[in-house]
Amino acid sequence: MQVDVIIEQRFYRCVLGQYWTENMFPNAFWQRYLQVFNRVNIVARVANVDIPETSWHRVDGERVGFIELPSYIGPTGFIKVLPKLIKVLHARKRITRCVIFRIPSILAAIYQCFAMRRGERFGAEVVGDPADVFAKGASKSSLRLLFRSLFSAILKRQCQQAISIAYVTEHRLQQRYPPNRTALSTHYSSIQLTDADYQQRNGYPTSDALHIVCVGNLAQPYKGCDFMLQGIAELKKIGLNISLTWVGGGALLPSMQMLAKKLAISAHVSFEGNVSSRKNIHQILDNADLFVLSSRQEGLPRVLIEAMARSLVCVATDVGGVDELLASGYIFDSDDINGLVQKVTMISNMTANERLTVSRRNYVVSENYHDLQLQVRRENMYRAVLKASQC
Repeated sequence: MQVDVIIEQRFYRCVLGQYWTENMFPNAFWQRYLQVFNRVNIVARVANVDIPETSWHRVDGERVGFIELPSYIGPTGFIKVLPKLIKVLHARKRITRCVIFRIPSILAAIYQCFAMRRGERFGAEVVGDPADVFAKGASKSSLRLLFRSLFSAILKRQCQQAISIAYVTEHRLQQRYPPNRTALSTHYSSIQLTDADYQQRNGYPTSDALHIVCVGNLAQPYKGCDFMLQGIAELKKIGLNISLTWVGGGALLPSMQMLAKKLAISAHVSFEGNVSSRKNIHQILDNADLFVLSSRQEGLPRVLIEAMARSLVCVATDVGGVDELLASGYIFDSDDINGLVQKVTMISNMTANERLTVSRRNYVVSENYHDLQLQVRRENMYRAVLKASQC
């Protein structure tokens, strides 16, 4: 049976009719669903472009296609395309298929209202928390508080209604958005790590300079790049010899470059933009001394797991399931400049052996997220959706 997967992500279609993504959810991601279903229909916003950027990744392929929804940005754009969006979704009512929501997602809520019959069953993959998405500092919307309350309530209801559900965290999201007692409930990350993504360090040399790396899309402010730059400025003030490489592009990149200049740290910060090659990402991580997750909201941060798989010492803000990955001594509150300074200073004062001990611990934890382990849980979740849909 085919499956509709509803996802809050914008994709692109070129003039050749091919579908592309800037970085996330390439074709390889969707292969996991094909282990159980015979076709995947990606229900998502699609914008038209003439030609894809050279760094983009192809999404569609054999048994992987799209149910195109009109592209929009922001609440005003959503209202403008809503009639067309409803028309597209209403047509799905007549189609025999399974349904999986990747939530939180306004599209999933709309799909449930207009594309599903009363009582129709669905599965859910819970990948984030709207309470964090619309937290102060993570969102600049004037409707932030309304959205936070509304989308949190919708997510709680959907988690109760799902007949099979998976969370990206082992405990944290489940406590806030509990599943139905009769549902199959499991947990797995959306990450896809193979043997090639793992590298255990045999040594952790130290030097006078501490090189920090951050990875985060700059389409929205919740990745905390502004906070990280302010932290670098404070660290420079107390005399630490540090540099920062930020991997990730987006609309906020020019303003972040201007902020670095304003803070007089441009000489110590390198903005790499989007890096599509896994080999190049590995090289950047392997050349770093410390990985910092500066986010204001996350589900279970995949970039943190990727850094841990390269045996990097890591510190992170206390968001999503970070406390399931790192020991408490390496976690600080989001937007806490003093907390960031304290953690980075702690790492800079560590001996080579102390850093190596931490890096080995991170590597061992990351092994729990190898794709071979996660795929078993995914397939059990998908089979539960398939079985319920056939009843």
